[in-house]
Amino acid sequence: MTYDPKEDKGVPVVEASYDSKKEWKLDPKGFFTIKPFPEESVIRVRYYKVTPTGHEKQAIIVGKDAEAIVQTIVRNEWVSSLQHAAYLGSEIQKAIVAMKLNLEFVQDSPLEFKD
Repeated sequence: MTYDPKEDKGVPVVEASYDSKKEWKLDPKGFFTIKPFPEESVIRVRYYKVTPTGHEKQAIIVGKDAEAIVQTIVRNEWVSSLQHAAYLGSEIQKAIVAMKLNLEFVQDSPLEFKD
């Protein structure tokens, strides 16, 4: 497939960017840890609510597909920002790819593909 710029004439082109050090904000609803379990072919996502003394585990979401897991999180109103929901979708999908390709998954780090 070849890109034809004439198809997009007159439409602004916006260069994608994100600086996590400057733009990241803790979601007041809490945070999540993501871990693949290849032996069961599932991803477990733990939801923690921030408390005055630290954090408290609220729920464990178990699933096999990123969309279902993220939609469950959104439906339960465990995120308050679109940025957090997008981040979760990306990280959960990365965990699924790592599990299927037998790669190590480290949340917030890129996948390292073996040669």
